[in-house]
Amino acid sequence: MTIYLQVQQLLAAIEAELKNTSLWNKVPPSTDALASTTPFCIDTMAFADWLQFVFLVKMSKLVAMQMPLPENMAIQPMAEEAFKPQTADTRKLLSLILSFDQLLNKNS
Repeated sequence: MTIYLQVQQLLAAIEAELKNTSLWNKVPPSTDALASTTPFCIDTMAFADWLQFVFLVKMSKLVAMQMPLPENMAIQPMAEEAFKPQTADTRKLLSLILSFDQLLNKNS
C-alpha cells in the first residue's frame, strides 16, 4: 500500500470521526480566519475547524496531486490539548491523529 493511499485512508477516517463526534462544522470560517499565520489558526478558529478546513483540505490536495508530504508531524499534542475540555468522546479521533503523525514521521 502506498503512503498516499495510507494517508488518504487516515484523512477519511479523521473526517468520519469529526462527524461522528459532532465536531464537523457546516459553516466554513471566514477568509480572514483562514488567513491566520498562527500555528493551527488557534487565534481565529477552534482546533476541530482547523482540522476540517485547513488540515484535511491541504493534505487531501497533496495526496491527490501526489506532492511531497510533510515530515516531522506533531499534530497530536495540540489535539490532546485542544480536546481536553470537550464533552464529546474524542479518544478515537486522537488515536487517528496520532496514527497520522506516526505514519508521516516513519516515512521521513
